Amino acid sequence: SPSPPPPSPPPPSQPPFSPLPDGIVVEEVSVIKFTVVVTIAADVNDIDVTELQASFRPAQQCFMPECKLTVTLHPVEQPAARRALQTAETTAFSTASVFKDGNTLSAVRNANYIFAGSSATQAGNILNQPVSEVDPNVNEREDTEPRAVAPPPPSAPPTSPPPSLPPLDLNPQSMDPSCFPSSAMVQRADGETAPLSSLSAGDSILAAAADGTLGFDAASSFSLAD
Repeated sequence: SPSPPPPSPPPPSQPPFSPLPDGIVVEEVSVIKFTVVVTIAADVNDIDVTELQASFRPAQQCFMPECKLTVTLHPVEQPAARRALQTAETTAFSTASVFKDGNTLSAVRNANYIFAGSSATQAGNILNQPVSEVDPNVNEREDTEPRAVAPPPPSAPPTSPPPSLPPLDLNPQSMDPSCFPSSAMVQRADGETAPLSSLSAGDSILAAAADGTLGFDAASSFSLAD
C-alpha cells in the first residue's frame, strides 16, 4: 500500500510586532504585572472584550506605551440546577503590565489595589457590566515581556577644538603700516619713479607725513620689503 504523505510543516511564527517603524526595536523588558479578577453575571458570548478592556484601562490606570492591558474571559462552570435557571457567569481577568522602571508604576499599583477593594456594585458601575463579585486579592508579580521600544538617541559627537590662531608675526615690516610691497612705485627726489626693490637705504623718496603733508624723506632698511 502507498505510504501516507508527510505531515505539513507548521506555519511560520509571526513576530510580536510587525511591521515596525524605522528605529523601533523589540526588546525583552522588565515589567510588573497586576491582575484583578471579577465575576460578571452574563454569558461569555454576550460580553464585548474590547469594550470591557476600555473600561478596565482607566480603572487600572494602564495606558500605552508604558503599560499594556490584557483582558481574558472564562465561562464559569455551572451546576445543572443553575444552568436550568439560565444564570450564566463569566470570570474576567484583567492584567496591567507596566514597565518596572517606568514613571507610572506607582499609579498603576495604587489603582489596582483600589479597584480590588471596591464592591460588586462599584465595579459594575465602572465596567458597565453586571458584576456579581470582585476578588479582593491582586496578583502582583515581576516578569519580562517583549516590547517595541525606541533605541536611545545617539550620543552627540565630540566637539572639535576651536581652530588655532596663526602665530603672531613679529616682523617689524609686517607691523609697520607704512610698509609697501617691493613692486610698489615711488617717486625719487629727482622726479623719476622707481620700484621699491630698486632703492637703497638712504635714497630720498616722496613720502606722506603723519599730518598728510608730502615731503621727501630718506628710505630706511625697515621700509624696504623683501
